[in-house]
Amino acid sequence: MSMVRYRIRHRTAYSYSGRIDLYHSLAHLRPREDEGQETLAHHIEVVPEPKIRAERRDSFGNITNYFSIEQSHDFLEVIATTTVLRPDLIPWLPESGIAWNELQVDPKEKDNSGVRLGNFLFPTPAFPSFASVESFVKPSLIPGRGVLDLSREIMERIYREFKYDPGATDTGTPLEAVMAQKAGVCQDFAHVMIAALRSVGVPARYVSGYLETLPPPGQKKLQGADASHAWVEVWTPESGWAGFDPTNNLLPAGRHVKIAHGRDYFDVQPLKGIFLGTGMQSLFVQVDVERM
Repeated sequence: MSMVRYRIRHRTAYSYSGRIDLYHSLAHLRPREDEGQETLAHHIEVVPEPKIRAERRDSFGNITNYFSIEQSHDFLEVIATTTVLRPDLIPWLPESGIAWNELQVDPKEKDNSGVRLGNFLFPTPAFPSFASVESFVKPSLIPGRGVLDLSREIMERIYREFKYDPGATDTGTPLEAVMAQKAGVCQDFAHVMIAALRSVGVPARYVSGYLETLPPPGQKKLQGADASHAWVEVWTPESGWAGFDPTNNLLPAGRHVKIAHGRDYFDVQPLKGIFLGTGMQSLFVQVDVERM
């Protein structure tokens, strides 16, 4: 199997209109090392320099970085530079082995990493109920259809029926609003698909990472043109976890670099924190994914 090497640079910068005296942050920026993916180098630079740094694994097995800045500042910059090696996989859909209407999952049952499947069956802060997706998923619920065939059908429908519009939502937009306007970004489309599948008892989890984007023929790739990406993984007893990218109607393969997975976006935000200070903040994010 051929391998592909990527260099990823993820820069996050905050500017504040006032002074910030204390900042605590948790980052999900280091790729997972499973399914043949290997991190060759990883470095996180923080300005101002944190007083405290720590690294640990969360309950889903993702590597998280904690840092604390305990000096007054009005600007914060976090740059993660990573070199990752991953298999150049051919997209394929495994066999479900079971129909969606025959699947019965014990919430206490664990996947092959030891995480309880109940984490990926119920509502979360991103979608406190499944009511907003019930009418959307209903036309796809053909009895006897395999779980992963159903998943692909829902992925394709989201791609066809929803508009990709970065200005339509933000990270706090409720799922009800996304369903009403049929527009959003990869985070929203992943939540739609997860909620739709969980509403009928299928375990589904949120995946954060990066997607290598290719420029139009004859044009040079623009620096900073990439972004964090999100997709979905669906579980069956026979296949384990299988990936689906509803934003692009793709089965994730060699161009998808996985960082973390969880119940929803809020489990795996690239950077989240709290601060003590005054004023408003402005956010700037720049991502580059380059094949080496």
